[in-house]
Amino acid sequence: MTTIILADDHELVRESIASLLREEPNFNVISQCSNGRQLVKLVDQLHPNVVVVDISMSELNGIDAALQIRKISPKTRVIALTIHMDEAYIRDMLNAGISGYVLKCGAAKDLVEAIRYGAKGKVYFSREIADAVNKIQNNNNKNNNGSSTSEVQLTNREREVLQLIAEGCSSAEIAGKLHISETTVKTHRNNLMNKLNVRDVAGLTRHAIRLKLIYIE
Repeated sequence: MTTIILADDHELVRESIASLLREEPNFNVISQCSNGRQLVKLVDQLHPNVVVVDISMSELNGIDAALQIRKISPKTRVIALTIHMDEAYIRDMLNAGISGYVLKCGAAKDLVEAIRYGAKGKVYFSREIADAVNKIQNNNNKNNNGSSTSEVQLTNREREVLQLIAEGCSSAEIAGKLHISETTVKTHRNNLMNKLNVRDVAGLTRHAIRLKLIYIE
């Protein structure tokens, strides 16, 4: 039996996916949630075989959630189910170690196949993004052979803080969500401003959008 957790901030989407998967033999949807932070907690408790996650979620996006899941539950396979065909999203999810990338506009059978592949330790990508995946993997190989990048590198914690700032959370709210002190939050905020060379929340928000930590429709 393949155990599955679903994470999507739209309840109707989650329920429709759950209904689809319940019809498949040997699939067991053991839990659902609406944001990345809840997802990480559930994975830490339940250690499912597969997680199906949207990229654009509040509090913690699917990319950073996938990175955390790799650490707390290495055997759990992450499948991205998303509307995004943007190469930057695909690249970041690949770098996060996902086992599949499926488009919401694609056929339902793509998600079922992706879960089956992931449960067997294989990878599955919607055919619509095949060219982008090949391009990204080729570029990654070139970078591993000595190319450098000028992109500012943020720690996982800095990415979490940046997303929450961009979502309008106060220092006190961020401290509560991340279980750290307000002083630590302010230190991260200052470090982010220095690294990104900005001086206000608007500047931080622009970088959060550019880094795909939040999605503006």
